[in-house]
Amino acid sequence: MARLKFRSSLVYKMRLRALWLRAIESNRSPGIEIKPFILTGPPRSGTSLLTALLTRKDNVLVANEPVVVGDPLLARGDPARLLRGYMNSLARQAVRRGTMSTKVDRKDPSRPTTDTAHRGAIRRDVPVTIDRNRPLCVGVKHPISFMEFLPELVEGWPQLKVIVLARDPMDTIRSWRETTYGWQPGLDDPTQGLWRRMYAEIPADASPLARRAHLWNLLVERGEKYAATHPGQVMLLRYESLLADPAATMRRLFEHIGADRPEIPIDVADVRPQTHASYKGFTDEEVQMIRSICGETDRRTRTTTTG
Repeated sequence: MARLKFRSSLVYKMRLRALWLRAIESNRSPGIEIKPFILTGPPRSGTSLLTALLTRKDNVLVANEPVVVGDPLLARGDPARLLRGYMNSLARQAVRRGTMSTKVDRKDPSRPTTDTAHRGAIRRDVPVTIDRNRPLCVGVKHPISFMEFLPELVEGWPQLKVIVLARDPMDTIRSWRETTYGWQPGLDDPTQGLWRRMYAEIPADASPLARRAHLWNLLVERGEKYAATHPGQVMLLRYESLLADPAATMRRLFEHIGADRPEIPIDVADVRPQTHASYKGFTDEEVQMIRSICGETDRRTRTTTTG
């Protein structure tokens, strides 16, 4: 059984490597101006919802957590080059075939999913409409993998626009607990984690919940740092701002990624304020512990969106 699992894992990694190499080797221009961007942040921060909203605008493509992104970024040494090749392949597919591969809702495969952790999310090619006479904004959404390589991506590709989305730490960590997303084994055993560099910065002797609070704090502080040092390239956005004023927030995002008609209104009916029982499932001691680790960063970034 162990040998079979190893062989399956090896075949999977070889397939991913082949996909990346093919994307790089065929890194030809898709015949249209491309404006690249990525969407990232702590998992369960609303990035899937934001992806679905961005793709409602014409000439904006966002691939939701493509399978060829995570492991290959870790295995090879030039994340910016790999990502550039993959985005060109996305644009070529859209221009030539009029489709894009992304995660959709099983009940309505015509629309991108607004919740990637939902069991109804499946991967499909969806139709897209491209105006070749206008620039094409091409994005990829991947929460923690892009946060791991944010320094290399920002420094190695100055033309790449970055959106870092952050959400209330209580809501985020509670969602990790309820969905098991972000409850990665590497947080408790760093030798098993995919994102070893970030895990190495988390106190090894902290409790499991405290390590997850430290992870949220580390990710948001990283986004805040690069939004301050690379203004105009990196934007740090709070999920709460999206809920409070979705239309204004989306217009600002379209301007950030370089959409040529950011003033065009979009349907924001799916964005509505929600009541979160943020402390549900946490003891008083756990609430205080999360606040002690994340509170300052949460307050600082909640009041000021940078980038």
